[in-house]
Amino acid sequence: MRLTKEQKESVIEHLREVGVLMVAAKRAGITKAELQAEMKKSAIFRKRVNEAKSEGKTNIADNALAVLMQYAYGAVAGKTDRNKLTAAIALANAFEPGFRGTSKVEGRIEHDVRVITAVPRPKYEVLDNPPKKMLKSGKDKSVRIYDDKGQYIGTKVETVEEAIEGEVINE
Repeated sequence: MRLTKEQKESVIEHLREVGVLMVAAKRAGITKAELQAEMKKSAIFRKRVNEAKSEGKTNIADNALAVLMQYAYGAVAGKTDRNKLTAAIALANAFEPGFRGTSKVEGRIEHDVRVITAVPRPKYEVLDNPPKKMLKSGKDKSVRIYDDKGQYIGTKVETVEEAIEGEVINE
């Protein structure tokens, strides 16, 4: 069965809007199989369908970015619809080249070694009233520890080899 010119134009019009073959075929009143069969028969129609599909995907990305811009600039009054916002980020990720939405990964890392202690951050601050004492350079590192009143508590000595302590879980 051949598609009529009106059906073909309807499919292309809907593809420019939604960018999905199945939805465009359904809106045009035909099945996806009929649409694909027609695309196999006519190279010109296939080319027009592919162009309309890429234009539809660009429209989806533009609409998703428009939603993100509304939220970013405060144009949306009331409570933030997180479902809509997440869907807009997912669509922009899928259809906008180079767009990367933020993702947050939370969890714990547990492999063959469970870390119990670790090396302190590079800008480790020691609580004291005199000038700040930082870790000394070199293999043996020691620092004097003071409480918040300036009273000496003790000296902390550690090497890089001693700073990471753990236990083997899987052997």
